[in-house]
Amino acid sequence: MTDSNTTEVGDVQHEEPVRASDQTMTKLAAKSVRGKSETVRITNESFEDDPAEVDEMEMSKINDDMVKKLLTCDKNGQKNDENEVEDSLPKTQEELEEAKLLQEIAKRPLESFKNMKDVPDAIAKTYYKDITRRWKESEARIKQTEDLLSHVKYDDRSLEEDRLEILGELLDKATQSFEIFEEHENRNVPYGHRIVLETKLLMVFNNAVNLIYKIIGEFDKLKGDQIGVNDERDQLRYEIRYCDAVYTEVHERFLKSYLEMEW
Repeated sequence: MTDSNTTEVGDVQHEEPVRASDQTMTKLAAKSVRGKSETVRITNESFEDDPAEVDEMEMSKINDDMVKKLLTCDKNGQKNDENEVEDSLPKTQEELEEAKLLQEIAKRPLESFKNMKDVPDAIAKTYYKDITRRWKESEARIKQTEDLLSHVKYDDRSLEEDRLEILGELLDKATQSFEIFEEHENRNVPYGHRIVLETKLLMVFNNAVNLIYKIIGEFDKLKGDQIGVNDERDQLRYEIRYCDAVYTEVHERFLKSYLEMEW
């Protein structure tokens, strides 16, 4: 044994093709690795496997990688959206001040807009620009979440199939936020009222999508767990009913604001 702090790798054998029947095997160079206290011989060989097994393994890896990629897609998208304000180049002093304000507003959580009902239009109008940005950001999440659900593997008539079905129902219900928004988009409603009501819709949508991502991220934890799946289903059913309750409330309040009634 040689005592050394460096590791030496030496080629022992050159690459050599070997033909056996209809398969070609490539014997890679064998290497010796000399470490600090011992010498280890490493020989790598690559063989052509059964095509069906290779295809199955590759598809499994692709699906797993796709789910992981989609799970992190949200965070990357949000970072890009935050940079949109920075990319604009305001010219006047007033535009510079507004751009700076919008950068600060973009960092705020949605909950911070819930108490802006009585803010004058002159001020609320600027804040509403960020609400518009958040609608665009949320719309992009619909396709991302659909892709996420479609890449989860499951067996027919399995618990996983049932779980994905109700997750799809929750996503469908969450996207109804956009229908309520579009229905009242062009009504003459004070900006402060609009900010509060649209914030409720955005929160319902994004909370539902966040829950879907959380469940998919831990999907295997309930594999074969009937009791756990039942509890999860009850939670998702509650979320769906909650969405309906918020939609009813927001719709009524939009109409009251349009008719100049108190709420």
